[in-house]
Amino acid sequence: MRCRTAPMPGETERIIRQKASAGEGWRQHTGQARAVLWAIVLTLCPVGVAEAVDDAFIAGYATGILEQEFRLQGASVTVTDGVLLLRARDLGGLRADQVRAALARIPGVVRIEIEMEPEGSATVPAGTVPAVGASVGEPFSRWFPRGLLFDPLHADPRWPHFSVTYRRFLDNSQFKNGAAANVGGAVSVYRGAPSARGQWEVGFQAGLFSLFDLSSSSGSNDLLNNDYTLALFYAYRGGKWSTLLRLNHQSSHIGDEFLENSGTKRVEVNYDRLDLKLSYDAWDWLRVYGGGGVLLRQSPDGLGNGTVQFGAELTSPTTYWQGRLRPVAYADVQLFGRTEWSVGHSVMAGVQFENLRLDGRAIQLLIEHYGGPFPDGQFFTQKTQWLGVGLHFYF
Repeated sequence: MRCRTAPMPGETERIIRQKASAGEGWRQHTGQARAVLWAIVLTLCPVGVAEAVDDAFIAGYATGILEQEFRLQGASVTVTDGVLLLRARDLGGLRADQVRAALARIPGVVRIEIEMEPEGSATVPAGTVPAVGASVGEPFSRWFPRGLLFDPLHADPRWPHFSVTYRRFLDNSQFKNGAAANVGGAVSVYRGAPSARGQWEVGFQAGLFSLFDLSSSSGSNDLLNNDYTLALFYAYRGGKWSTLLRLNHQSSHIGDEFLENSGTKRVEVNYDRLDLKLSYDAWDWLRVYGGGGVLLRQSPDGLGNGTVQFGAELTSPTTYWQGRLRPVAYADVQLFGRTEWSVGHSVMAGVQFENLRLDGRAIQLLIEHYGGPFPDGQFFTQKTQWLGVGLHFYF
């Protein structure tokens, strides 16, 4: 079989023009066909394609990734001498580094630039330098979209996600070595069509936060506490700003083994809270956020009437070890009415594995330090401090 690669760029432009003039259904089918076409070409003719890579090839390949892997809508791709420019009103809940890492794998890409256009539609800019452009499908409202408009608060000890962490308690006479196992995440149920002002979505969060005593006198790694959380949320994103309004229920249940071995009296702690958070992506590498909440119902009484939270997140624009590792650092500060507004701070730093992504999300290896009121269940009246290391995955 003879592999012919020269006609591919023209064919890509023809498919793009057909997609722009056809209905949404035809746009989806042609997008899938284009992605499959480039995959076949790369598989069957790797040498020829490598020699014949040009801007049209990169534009077609990038459009296929954005549509099929990321489900990104209402954006444009322009390629000039291997420099890929992505212009979009927003990234549909995806972080810029996630999109950049995927596009960087395209053969022939020299550099990637991402420009956000919150006030207008994404278009291919006119210029004096010849360029190849492609348009990603038009935005539309949809059920169960990919990603989230409000990014996770990574250093928040009670943000639902998957993780397993070893903790070494530094100043606690009752606990020395612990293990925290968390299961949970957030799902966007429905997202409204983007406009010049932004996007909105509704969904839910659910999480289970478990703490085990690895140095218990019984030698059985006693379960200390389970915290369950369930929340309904409304999120909005416009350009670099995003906000989250959340109605959250949390209940705590101390472990039976711990009760039997320590003689501690069980206290069921649960509450309903309404909170609001505002986030700003200052740059691709820096995010700041803040907000607060008020307790609508609580048991037992006397848990205080609110919380205050703020923090910052750093994501390195540079990767290491041939693009596999990306340094990250997070800090979160919370004040609790239930502990007379004492401060709890959480600091985390480590690396993100860019080559171990699941559904666009990366696995992180982080070291952490926490100091302040115990975040677990009925232990909130105690102050604690720990160092830890663990694996984290945000779904």
